[in-house]
Amino acid sequence: MTNGAAAIGLGLAGVMAGVPIAAIAYGAQVSGPVRLPARWWTGGPARPPEVILTAVLAATAAAITGAVMPFSATLPAFWLFAVVGLGLAIIDVRCRRLPHRVTGALWVSSGLCFIIAAFVGGDVGPLLRAAFAGIAATAVMLAIALALPGQLGLGDVVFVGAIAFNLGWLGWQTAMLGLLSGLLLHGTIASVVRVRSASDVKNPPIPMGPALAAGWLLAVVLAAP
Repeated sequence: MTNGAAAIGLGLAGVMAGVPIAAIAYGAQVSGPVRLPARWWTGGPARPPEVILTAVLAATAAAITGAVMPFSATLPAFWLFAVVGLGLAIIDVRCRRLPHRVTGALWVSSGLCFIIAAFVGGDVGPLLRAAFAGIAATAVMLAIALALPGQLGLGDVVFVGAIAFNLGWLGWQTAMLGLLSGLLLHGTIASVVRVRSASDVKNPPIPMGPALAAGWLLAVVLAAP
């Protein structure tokens, strides 16, 4: 399959996946488990413009992933990350949380695809590298979260680990690029927002999920062969 065909196919799949992703993202609450709401197949409880925008963004991210990634057993892991990562970004903007159930699904889906690819290809090196990158990134971010209470949520820690795990399959430099790009983007946005709201007594919380997801996509694009 050519990259063009993969981009079209995965983009169309992204459109369809964007509808339930919108339902989950806009149905999520500040606390409690994240579930498929009623009428998820129509995108409810998201409003029609929100469903359309989510579907378009999911299709765009999925198509970009299909265009740059080779057709292999690992492609579904990156497609899922593109689509589900968008949902996490929306939840974080709305609720200031990154649910463990969703971030955990990214760990599991990437792990399954990577295990299959390692078994088929007979090379466990990329799998071990991805696992080490994910564990190391999680450990570092957890240490930061414990050292600076209230500055970093555990959802951010798990999401960073999932990103490092997923990108670690592509290489150490790709994992570092994705994480650093996301953190730098988040820091830039947070600085701008805090400067503009300097008169406020309390700085507004800035969700990290959107910047991390954007950093992941940038790293995937730049890692393309």
